[in-house]
Amino acid sequence: MKRFSYVCADPGVPLPGMKGASVHVASLCRGFQRHNLLGQIHTVRAEATEIHGFPLIPIELPPRRKHKSIEDRENRLFLARLEHQGEIPDFIYERYSLWHPGGLYLARKLQVPFILEVNSPLPMETQRFRQLANEPLARGLARLLLRDSDGVVCVSDEIAEWVISERGHGEGVKVIPNGVDEELFDPESSQRPAGLPPKNIPLIGFTGTFRPWHGTDDLLEAFNILVNQFQSPAHLLCIGDGPERSRFEEVAQQMGLREKIHCPGNLPHEQVNHWLSSCSVAVAPYPQLEHFWFSPIKIFEYFCCGLPVVGSDVGQVADLIPPERGDLVQIGDLKSMATSLKKYLDCPDTARKTGARARQWVLDNATWKMRASQVLDLVEEMR
Repeated sequence: MKRFSYVCADPGVPLPGMKGASVHVASLCRGFQRHNLLGQIHTVRAEATEIHGFPLIPIELPPRRKHKSIEDRENRLFLARLEHQGEIPDFIYERYSLWHPGGLYLARKLQVPFILEVNSPLPMETQRFRQLANEPLARGLARLLLRDSDGVVCVSDEIAEWVISERGHGEGVKVIPNGVDEELFDPESSQRPAGLPPKNIPLIGFTGTFRPWHGTDDLLEAFNILVNQFQSPAHLLCIGDGPERSRFEEVAQQMGLREKIHCPGNLPHEQVNHWLSSCSVAVAPYPQLEHFWFSPIKIFEYFCCGLPVVGSDVGQVADLIPPERGDLVQIGDLKSMATSLKKYLDCPDTARKTGARARQWVLDNATWKMRASQVLDLVEEMR
């Protein structure tokens, strides 16, 4: 194989961008590049002309109506025009979005394998957290894509269960979790960003958007226990942004913790390492959710920075964090979360040894080049 075409028709995924989904797209394409593949990326949110040397090709949308509506937005994405440019690729790979059958259509037109990547059951998720004007169409398109794709990449076992139920069988379905770019994340980084406390102050790291499903409320409560009950001198670093950030900072102020919490906002992906590498331990404090579909990129990146991780005992998180790489705590057990964080903060040697094991595991098992290789193996099966 020499060429691929990547399709991302989700308007919520800017390319390039600092969101986890944006990082995922760019990182997997970089993984293909490390297998000497050429390619192009089709997107509705082109924020530049290329990523890692791959041209970004805007997906053409119909004109917007004068009076905006949810229905108009859905229709425009459904009618998006996808045209291939240049040499025919060996396969088309599409990140599943609610309204776009264009990748499947183009693959059939060019007579090449079509691989669909599924990160969440979007009809269910969107209905719960947002609004759908045409739910039957969303579910029908999902079923069409899942049944007609040559192969389906699922980022977690939980996603695979949903995919198989919609697809009607498990043939061509492969679980490929997220990964990490080992060239970007290095625990030996010497660049300590300005604004962080001195090196003698222990620092806890967190990355993610300030939304309910990332557990920032629980994180703040656990940090309050750590500081005020356990008398820890630790500070907390929260990289990211989102609609609940201002409330998070207001509550931290009310708790008397604001001076111990550092919130630099969204950062370019290539800068995140310098901030995380200044930490002693990292945290993935997921709350109770009806379903846990995630494959958290943050945990792979924490590991690659040589950090032990304290995470909620749920979904793929439980598989990623055995005792030799960190601690699992029951969801909502905030005192146990604080206790586990204190264990690593109080014993730097334990933190370093645990973090070193975590880094070696991710280098041996979960780089983006390895994930790209797994995708290419699936494509070969479909050829």
